[in-house]
Amino acid sequence: MKIERAYFANGVERAVDELADEVIRLTKGTGAYGGVIGLSGGIDSTATAYLCDYAFGREGSGLGLYGIVMPSDANRDEDKEDGLRVAKNLGIESVVVPIEPIADIFARQVPGIDSEFHRGNLYSELRAVVLSRVAASKNYRVMGTGNWDEDYVLGYCTKRGDAAVDNNILGNLPKRLVRELAAHLGVSEDLVNRVPTAGLWEGQTDEGELGYTYDAAELIQNGFDQGYSASQIEEITGFDNRIISDVVMRHANTEHKRKVPSVGKVSLLYGVRE
Repeated sequence: MKIERAYFANGVERAVDELADEVIRLTKGTGAYGGVIGLSGGIDSTATAYLCDYAFGREGSGLGLYGIVMPSDANRDEDKEDGLRVAKNLGIESVVVPIEPIADIFARQVPGIDSEFHRGNLYSELRAVVLSRVAASKNYRVMGTGNWDEDYVLGYCTKRGDAAVDNNILGNLPKRLVRELAAHLGVSEDLVNRVPTAGLWEGQTDEGELGYTYDAAELIQNGFDQGYSASQIEEITGFDNRIISDVVMRHANTEHKRKVPSVGKVSLLYGVRE
């Protein structure tokens, strides 16, 4: 028994062009003039920025790209510098908007922001507000930076934060292929191999919080998608059943993040009242 992984069907170069076409379609096709992207210095936002820059740089696209770096006390100084480095390397306009002062005011006025977890998610939600407002002022679209492992498999995203985007161009790619795409686009090796973090609190890393790697989550979900049982996946991969169960639980419990809001069902009769 073997679990198959996804690969670029026609090679990474062709994949870049396919995704570039999609970026232009999802942006220009909605009447927008460009895209706004949050630059954390992480591999997902960096890969998305490089891809958008490549797509928008095509002759005649007429689309602009605007980067926003949004540091907080949860971030290292290097995170801010890496985000600015990405903007500089691409030659795009960018701005720094510190999130912590906004969060301080919010937390003083709104009850419930009483833990590291809630404050961390508040940071993500405030970043979404900044991106949304800047995008609206420019008639740009908010470029999502999620990947398949995070958003689809684990739902490891803040619903009204980093998941609140206009498109998620890398959403079908596991982290593994995001890294391959980024390397092909010319992203520096240190950013390609940077440890993933959502920047929710100081010292936080995604895989440290989860207790397993994104590659493991990808392989487990591939196994279920290919019809294997949990026990078979355990036998094939050698992963502890606790890890497999956690992936199953997270995928099920975050289904609401992958759907449009539910509406109530009610019987209606259409007609013209006199």
